Amino acid sequence: MKYEFEVYQMQVEDHLFWVARSKILKGCLGQGDTAEDAIKELEINEEEWIDTATVCGIPVPAPTVHSQYAYSGKVSLRFSPFTHEEASNNAKALNISLNQYINDAIVYYNALNKNKSQLQRELFESEGSLHLPGK
Repeated sequence: MKYEFEVYQMQVEDHLFWVARSKILKGCLGQGDTAEDAIKELEINEEEWIDTATVCGIPVPAPTVHSQYAYSGKVSLRFSPFTHEEASNNAKALNISLNQYINDAIVYYNALNKNKSQLQRELFESEGSLHLPGK
């Protein structure tokens, strides 16, 4: 595999199956009864996607390469003295450090954003299936 992908289970009516979806190549996915089957199909479809894009003159994205240590985990923040005091007081009340308090807030908002994106994708996929011919 050249590109990042995600794997998840999906249910349509009474049929439960696995989907492996490219995060980079739009519309490129694989399905199967197992996660491994879905990944194998995605691998084949990825090559087909690249071949078709090349023939049709569609730009093929460069594979994404992540560095394990791209982020140090350190951030310098500036916020109002009132917000700083309020956050410090809340952290003390919870018996945790201000650093932990800020970290927990970021984790919370990241989870909210991820859940919102997941719900939007599921809604888009379910709406898209309503418009397919023969369905």
